Amino acid sequence: ERVCQWVYRMVDKIVVLSPGFRSLLVSRGVDERKIEVIYNWCDESSIFDAAAEAGRKNSLPEGFNILFAGTMGKGQGLVAVLDAAEMVREVAHRIRFVFLGSGTECESLKERAASRGLQNVLFLPRVPMAEVGPLLQAADALLVHLKDDPLYRVTIPSKTQAYMAAGKPVLMAVSGDAASLVEEVGCGLTALSENPASIAEAAMALEKLPTGDLEAMGKRGRDYYWQELSLSTGVARFKKLFSAIARDR
Repeated sequence: ERVCQWVYRMVDKIVVLSPGFRSLLVSRGVDERKIEVIYNWCDESSIFDAAAEAGRKNSLPEGFNILFAGTMGKGQGLVAVLDAAEMVREVAHRIRFVFLGSGTECESLKERAASRGLQNVLFLPRVPMAEVGPLLQAADALLVHLKDDPLYRVTIPSKTQAYMAAGKPVLMAVSGDAASLVEEVGCGLTALSENPASIAEAAMALEKLPTGDLEAMGKRGRDYYWQELSLSTGVARFKKLFSAIARDR
C-alpha cells in the first residue's frame, strides 16, 4: 500500500480500465485530476477473421445458443450457470448454454453437467483465436459471468469488448461497472452474479425476444465498441494524454 501511494504521488497521470477503479483510487486519497479512464479493446482481427467467416453459420447446433468463451476457473463461478441450465431445461427447450475454452474447473464442470443429465449444456474445446470470432457470431447471445466479489464490481471483463465487437446480445452476470455498461448501451440484459434464478430469467427473456430486437441489441453494442472501446479510440486517447503531459512539462 505504501509503495502504491508513493507511485500515485509521483506520477503525472494514472490510467485505469473502468470508472469503478477510478472511484476506488479517489476513495483512497488519490488526486482525481490525475486519473483517466481508458477502456481495454479486444483483438479485433480475431473477431473479424474473414477467412473463417464462411463456415460459422453451421458451427453451433440448432436452438438458442448462449455462449461463454474463455477461461473456466474458480473466479468465473460457472457452477451457477449449470444450475441455471437445470432450471430452464424443462421450460425453455431451445436454450442451450455453450462453454468454449478450458481452465482448472473445466473437467469438474463437465462431470457436473453429465451427472445431472444436462443435455442443454455443450462444451467446446479451446480453439485458436482466429476461430473464436466466428463462434461468437454463430451464437444467439454471449455470456459473461464472474463470482460475486467486490473486486469484480469495479472490473470490465475483457471478453465484454470482444462480445460487443461481435455484434451479439450480451448476458452480463457481473455486478457493478460491467452491468452498468451493458444497461447504458442497451446491448443486452443483466443478471445477478452467482444467482442461478436470475441467470435463468435473463436467458429466457432473451430467448423470447423477436429476432429484430436481438439484432438491434447487437448493433448497439458493436456501434458503441467502435466509437468508444476500439483500438483506434484507445490509441487516440493515449496519444492525447501523452501530448498533454509533454505540453505541461
